[in-house]
Amino acid sequence: MASPDTAPDHKRRRLLFGASLPLPEPATAPAAAINEACLAFRAIACMSCRDACPTGAIRFALALGGARPRVEAEACTGCGECAPVCPAAAIAVAASMRAERGDA
Repeated sequence: MASPDTAPDHKRRRLLFGASLPLPEPATAPAAAINEACLAFRAIACMSCRDACPTGAIRFALALGGARPRVEAEACTGCGECAPVCPAAAIAVAASMRAERGDA
């Protein structure tokens, strides 16, 4: 009798369901963080950070009282383009990302 891993049916299942593929790495924390000083959290329409983000990592989701920003960790590179355009200075870029770029 063939072992479960060598039987053609099991090989096909492993391929289809990804059992032989490496597991994806856990999601990392976004390099940029938006705090409560953000104008959007105070029901003031402002999306300047979204407009400045070159990778589109800052997205706005509809919520009661207006749109709320969130940073997509997978897309955020930590470039910091969003921080200087924020009128409320509500965006902080992680120190580790600034150090890697030489901005520290």
